[in-house]
Amino acid sequence: MKKTLIALAILGAAAGVAHAQSNVTIYGIVDTGFIKKSGQDVKMGENVSSRLGFRGVEDLGGGVKATFQLENWFEPATGQAKSLDDPDRTWDGAANVGLKSDTWGAVRLGRVNELTTETIRKFDPFYQYGVANMIYGTQRMLHIDNTIRYDSPNWSGFHFGATYSLGGNTDKDSAEGTPIYTAKEAGNGYDNDGYGIMLGYDNGPLALVGNWSRLADSKDSTVWNLGAAYRFGDAKVELVYQQTKDNGWAVGKERSWKSTDFLDWVGKNSTENWAGVDTLKEKQWLLGLEWKLGPGRLNASAQWMEVEANGGNVSDKDIYKYAVGYTYDLSKRTSLYGNLAYTDYEDEEVARVFGDVEDGTYGVQVGITHKF
Repeated sequence: MKKTLIALAILGAAAGVAHAQSNVTIYGIVDTGFIKKSGQDVKMGENVSSRLGFRGVEDLGGGVKATFQLENWFEPATGQAKSLDDPDRTWDGAANVGLKSDTWGAVRLGRVNELTTETIRKFDPFYQYGVANMIYGTQRMLHIDNTIRYDSPNWSGFHFGATYSLGGNTDKDSAEGTPIYTAKEAGNGYDNDGYGIMLGYDNGPLALVGNWSRLADSKDSTVWNLGAAYRFGDAKVELVYQQTKDNGWAVGKERSWKSTDFLDWVGKNSTENWAGVDTLKEKQWLLGLEWKLGPGRLNASAQWMEVEANGGNVSDKDIYKYAVGYTYDLSKRTSLYGNLAYTDYEDEEVARVFGDVEDGTYGVQVGITHKF
């Protein structure tokens, strides 16, 4: 934590100097409120993930610009840094540098947003946030490391993107003894590079997207999804289909890290429920509605997920989720929100895998968001 604060202080102090040479923007989100779910105590938590970020652009001439982004996530309720996958990580959000041009697009190197998550979440009325979010698939990642990402220019609404992520060390001499090497020697086959591709269209009332990705060191597990949205005046209707093929990467007993994000769905008893599962397939549909109503927005969604496994206590289970919420805009930067969701699990075993304790789970969330 001290390391994070020092890094932020240094970068913040340097921002004024850097501004003379390039355009540096400091931005962020602070969000907190109260959450109550079935079988759990009331807790203070977020809807939109809180963060502090720095984004810079330098004009190099000839239509080319240099870019960088550094982003740190934190918990407003406690003031602590929030690392989703590594407690020693200083910049848990984006951390990258690159080049961009209006002619050929943008290239970034480092830690970037995962294309599949970044694009498909825009078709969820709740943006995959809070108790009302789209049910997380086991291949969901917000950010990915050791990645080169390309984003094309926008051609009358058409655009595409691609990522390539380096996997664990494949050289036997230097990799021996590392977690990736040990897993590979044990026959788990975790060592693989990652790939992702996105095709999208967004022009006028219609928006479409398609994604396919394989996370690095995921035992060759994949996810693909399709999203469509159409706006009718003040209302927008959205449809999402997503399919995940997990070759054992998400099995709770094989995770060596404690991701607070994934612990939302990996419950305390998930290891028992995952036992004997070698492969897992998730098929998911979401129908959503966003409607500008008064000084804010009404959100609603209905979801269905089928969880198929070749063993364990989570084989061939259905999950249904229904959510409604309203965001009241006090200004362009500040809003109040209230969300209500109900998840109908087929049984308690699959509920525990996704972080709940009852087969019928409700969630209520109220809070405030400020963006700067």
